[in-house]
Amino acid sequence: MPPANVRRHFLSWEHPLLPQAVEFLAMGWKGDRPLDLSHLLVVVSTSQAGRRLREGLAAHAAKYQQAVFAPRVLTPEVLITAQDAAKIASRLETTLAWIDVLLDVELEAFREVFPVDPPARNFAWALRLTQQFVKLQVTLAEGGLRMVDVAEKAGKFVESARWRQLGALEQLHAEKLAESGLVNSATANIAAARSPAVPEGVDKIILLATPDPLPLALQVVAGVAETIPVEIVVFAPESEAENFNDWGLPRVETWEHRVFDLPRFAEHVHLCADPVAQAERIAKVARAYGQPEGLLAVGSVDAEVLPPLETALRAKNLPSYNPEGRAQKQAGFYQLLLALASLEKEATFESVETLARCPDFCASLRTRLGAEFSTAHWLDGLDDLRERHLPATLAAAREHAKLSKRPNLKLIAALEVVDEVRALLRRGDFATSVSNVLSLIFSTRTLEPGRETDGDLEEAISAWMDAVRACAEASGRFARLKRGDWWELALKTFGDTQLTSEKTAGAVELQGWLELLWEDAPHLMVAGFNDGRVPEAVAGDAFLPESLRERLGLKTNAARLVRDAYILQAMTSSRRESGRLDVLFGKTSVSGDPIRPSRLLLRCADAELPERVNFLFREPELAGQNVPWARAWKLAPRQADSPKRVSVTALRGWLKCPLRFYFRTVLEMEAVDPVKSELDARDFGTLCHSALEAMGKDEAMRDSQDEAALREFLTTHFDQEVRRRFGVELTLPLLVQVESARQRLSKAAAVQAQERAAGWVIEEVERKFELPVGEVIVAGKIDRIERNQLTGAVRVLDYKTSDSAVAPIKVHLDKPDEKTPEWALFQLNRKEVAWTDLQLPVYLEALAAAGFGREVTCGYFNLPKAAGETGLELWEAYSPELRDAAWRCVQGVCAAIGAGEFWPPRELKGWDAELDDFASLFHHGAAASIVWKEAKS
Repeated sequence: MPPANVRRHFLSWEHPLLPQAVEFLAMGWKGDRPLDLSHLLVVVSTSQAGRRLREGLAAHAAKYQQAVFAPRVLTPEVLITAQDAAKIASRLETTLAWIDVLLDVELEAFREVFPVDPPARNFAWALRLTQQFVKLQVTLAEGGLRMVDVAEKAGKFVESARWRQLGALEQLHAEKLAESGLVNSATANIAAARSPAVPEGVDKIILLATPDPLPLALQVVAGVAETIPVEIVVFAPESEAENFNDWGLPRVETWEHRVFDLPRFAEHVHLCADPVAQAERIAKVARAYGQPEGLLAVGSVDAEVLPPLETALRAKNLPSYNPEGRAQKQAGFYQLLLALASLEKEATFESVETLARCPDFCASLRTRLGAEFSTAHWLDGLDDLRERHLPATLAAAREHAKLSKRPNLKLIAALEVVDEVRALLRRGDFATSVSNVLSLIFSTRTLEPGRETDGDLEEAISAWMDAVRACAEASGRFARLKRGDWWELALKTFGDTQLTSEKTAGAVELQGWLELLWEDAPHLMVAGFNDGRVPEAVAGDAFLPESLRERLGLKTNAARLVRDAYILQAMTSSRRESGRLDVLFGKTSVSGDPIRPSRLLLRCADAELPERVNFLFREPELAGQNVPWARAWKLAPRQADSPKRVSVTALRGWLKCPLRFYFRTVLEMEAVDPVKSELDARDFGTLCHSALEAMGKDEAMRDSQDEAALREFLTTHFDQEVRRRFGVELTLPLLVQVESARQRLSKAAAVQAQERAAGWVIEEVERKFELPVGEVIVAGKIDRIERNQLTGAVRVLDYKTSDSAVAPIKVHLDKPDEKTPEWALFQLNRKEVAWTDLQLPVYLEALAAAGFGREVTCGYFNLPKAAGETGLELWEAYSPELRDAAWRCVQGVCAAIGAGEFWPPRELKGWDAELDDFASLFHHGAAASIVWKEAKS
């Protein structure tokens, strides 16, 4: 029961709140002198509401050409904040004290809290728990409680022992802070609320349209009300008085199941597909207003809607303004800090690439290395290092860059700068090293305060250095923490701060749910009206489940439901006669997960419920006309002359798709994998080929039947090649692949010993050839040519390191399709087949032209994943008819290449489509994505 001098007042919700609140505060003022409200302390729900109130008072006084001495306007959170800042621990100091307690405490004495020991009792574990405990303290303090109070207040319940131990931990935390003369802010707030002081110069407190104040805030107000009057202003008509308690809060029993009368429900409630669709709908309406300020207000109760909403408004040339600002962790400067922290912790190549992609760092490189430095070439050089060498560390990357056949001097210089940055990061104490590195990066940068991005950067750097200085001041008392720990704490402290900016003229304000009660624009659109957002809900709290919250008198989901039900009713009523309220909700979240409409939208008469359910759960509305999909642009490849020389493997590419052949062979396009972490099929095969080639060139080895000696030779040469190309520091995926290759080569040694015992001797390896075919020269290298000492037979072998053993006939022949050229067709066993590869047939033709005759056989030396399948797969049935058909196909492909026939493309299917390097260039088909005539005209 509130004190006797607490009075309630009611404002009609038939009209907007803001002008009525201004009139209430200015009651009795005639405009003949300045409006002096400095003797009042006004409590409003949010800081944005306070801003709107002060603006409204200023506008009201300006009508009479008078000034206003504004009241002190506070939120409930500020009202309960203790003012003795010299003794109150900062968030960082509170965190550090908890970390100390958790790292020192005997876990055995707190088994109700720590039933099992953590896998690693270290800083990371302590920080995670600290964040939970700090949040728990703040939540309990909102109700005037400490951890130690919970067991007594809640009475006997199953978690009593756990909470007693939590209270004991909290006491240890308080003692740790007391050693430095500090007290936890939550504890200080509770103590201050027990004997609140009336602020100097204040003779009245007004709780103005605050339907959900913190319990501790009400305790403060009640305490102050013993000495000065308190007025509770409720935004609802007098006829609703019984539906609010003495403090102006909506009563649970009357609002929990209240039916809403939302006029023209189907016209004003909009189901959209997702946050993007909601954003586009709002932006379209805003654009229709031309200058929406004062006419249209926008609110979002779902954080997922804000980014696409800002984007959609920007696309309509409408500026937007988020009064809450955005967290620093969403800005580019924070990403630069993350990259520096990663580089300081470990000089991995990934950390180098992350830093390299930070615009501020690239700008510093351009200044440092001169105008010839190119960010594109810098990033291209890093991609090339990853593609060729998979360096694990910065040191390995520098070494590979220096040893390159064609050293990229700018790449080498840029990597040296990165190395210098890391040296600075690890030199001196944390604060000094951070300051030195930022000085290095921004020393030549001139910030222009008038430019928004520069202003944001300046604010961010200032906030970051504040966090760094706070860590530096605390480091003396917490010497156990390492440099990386201070990085993490500073980033956490900085990342949670808000980056604010000035509102530009005419900007559309993107307001939160509680602020919308104060919005007086006639048209209000509210996005994100889904369950869990409205009403706001807390689920799965590890320490404070809903039942315990209720017993402790804390905010519950039921209380939030009641608050949000009231706000919806107030917003609806204030626009019933003159205005419009549109509510938008999504069918799915950004990630595509289904979400439900707010349960408040189902508050209707029982007879209307089936129709309401069908309306809310139907398929989403389309944002606009359902037009067919169309391309915004098509590719027009540049014109290039047909090649006069092609590799034998390129013939397979033309048969698969002439257009892709043109891209890869003529234009020399190739895909780059910026996150490559292991060998691709080509890399893997090249390394294995290198060892097998070396064996074939070594006279002793190619004549050896000793499996162990062959295995030792192959694996040793392979290891040497790996070290040459990738260094000694290998990534884990590379280590796995290296071991797989060594196993394959070990099995290949056994097969080699068997074949040599059967009389087969390696005669040549990597034999180069050039075979003229019409106007085109087909070139290549034959992996291996053997001759049998016993029979004189000759055979040619190609190494295959694919996942599974393959047969030559299955690689070279397949089913034809409607685009297969006639010269590529062949009848085999009464079935029509098509040539898909010509490698082995060309090898045989090249050897025949070199005097080996036409009795040479061919096949594969398979080295698959399953070592047991390693062995030779010969094309025993390669007949003269097949040979003639293959040569006809070779001539056809070469004639087409010579004539510049690279169109039409083939639409790849199955596994070929999965491995298509050019898939990202084509949408809904390659043929429809290319303007070929323009390219060849």
